[in-house]
Amino acid sequence: MQLTIRNLINMPALKIKLLSENKGIDRKIVWAHTSELENPSEWVQPNYLIMTTGLGIPKTPEKQKDYIKRIIDADLSGLMISDNMSAPDDLSTLIEVANQYKFPVLFIDYHTPFIEIARIVHEANKDNKDLINHQLSKVLYENTQELIKEHNVKDLMVRIHNLLNMPVYLINTDDPTETLFNCTPVPESIQSRLLDFDFKTTDIQKIYQKSSTTLHTIPLKAQGFMLIVADNTISLDLLQNLALLFSLYLESKKDHFYQRIIQSGELLDDILNEGVNENYIDKKLPSFHINISHCCIFIAKLQKNINYKKLLFKFSINGLVLFKKDRVILLADKSHLTKLITIFPFIGISDAIQKTHRIHNAFREASLAFKNCSKEFPTQYYAEQNYSNQTLPKSIEEAQKIFDLNLGKLYTNDQSKNTRYIYTLKMFLENDRAWEKTAKILHIHKQTLVYRIQKIQEITQRQLNITADIVELWIALKAGEILGVIEE
Repeated sequence: MQLTIRNLINMPALKIKLLSENKGIDRKIVWAHTSELENPSEWVQPNYLIMTTGLGIPKTPEKQKDYIKRIIDADLSGLMISDNMSAPDDLSTLIEVANQYKFPVLFIDYHTPFIEIARIVHEANKDNKDLINHQLSKVLYENTQELIKEHNVKDLMVRIHNLLNMPVYLINTDDPTETLFNCTPVPESIQSRLLDFDFKTTDIQKIYQKSSTTLHTIPLKAQGFMLIVADNTISLDLLQNLALLFSLYLESKKDHFYQRIIQSGELLDDILNEGVNENYIDKKLPSFHINISHCCIFIAKLQKNINYKKLLFKFSINGLVLFKKDRVILLADKSHLTKLITIFPFIGISDAIQKTHRIHNAFREASLAFKNCSKEFPTQYYAEQNYSNQTLPKSIEEAQKIFDLNLGKLYTNDQSKNTRYIYTLKMFLENDRAWEKTAKILHIHKQTLVYRIQKIQEITQRQLNITADIVELWIALKAGEILGVIEE
């Protein structure tokens, strides 16, 4: 026998009371759907019962009229509102229109959970599961284009959960315990049932467990992702529709995200090379979802054979991203720090940027912090100066002082006479003062190198056969790299 509104009212334990007239209560209920939208009719099929806390019900009479009329026109079973929640105090217009169309409007006690109503409807309609699955597949198919427009994965997951009224989770097949895209974490009870599962499978699978809801695993074409649906009666057609929807959505979002990384890297490169002014930067940052007052500069070491773009996509890490040979520079919200630390082996972090004009200083701060990263201290904060190598400068000011004192004259000579004495000195010390090896790297004759070193010693008043002088020049070179006046 088909469940009706009357049947629910006649269950005293549910504490349901009829707000509208005693008409239309024999309407059949095939599904119970939770919605806080102003137009829930877009996401349901005929004979659905809409359950709401009242959050989406308008306050003005005219909008209440439109709200209830849309629900009535969708040929739904009824509207159930949770008492003492978010509904407007005055529902008189909504009730008046409902009475005109003999449409039932109900109040349910605050202490009766919607999930109990959904359970009762589900149990009553077990024999009609094929009809329900057909209707769900239809509504999912009809709204695929609209769902694909959803701004982020988290919001899409919420919409799908509310639409199907069943638990749906997106997991990382490389590590099912990780939370992706800031979505609802997969419960431990479900994680434990996936411990022995082969995530390399390309087919939809069922995982049974006595006295537990059946799990359905849905591999997606977007590599590395899988959907988990917990339901005992869902059809294969509906599972396949979910696979199609999420595969299209994730591939589309990933392509867009990768393109944004390229664009953001170009912008960050222009900023660091002073190719754009502050007004231009302020106009561009919002398009990358950046609030500069909440951001830091992060400089992190890259490891081989790791797709860092995909990791940034999975964890919804937005910002400006510039990849360099063995490192990456990020201008991103400091809330991402916890996840970034798990992604990169070494990372240096600047103070909060706060204002656009501080981006260059923040870059130098992150550079200084990054240079002091080690196995003992893989994460370095400029603010904390928790450095393992105490010989390096501990501030931008100190770096500038050391550089000016030891290499200032040499740098001025290079700039005014177009010499390359600083680069020559750097190569000479990096190659342990090996004459022939350094000359070969610089593509010059050994005698030319000897001449250059003599000039360097003359200008700096330092001797490259005295250990103390070598140390001072080496630290000054590192200070120059921190300041950005010497290429690394």
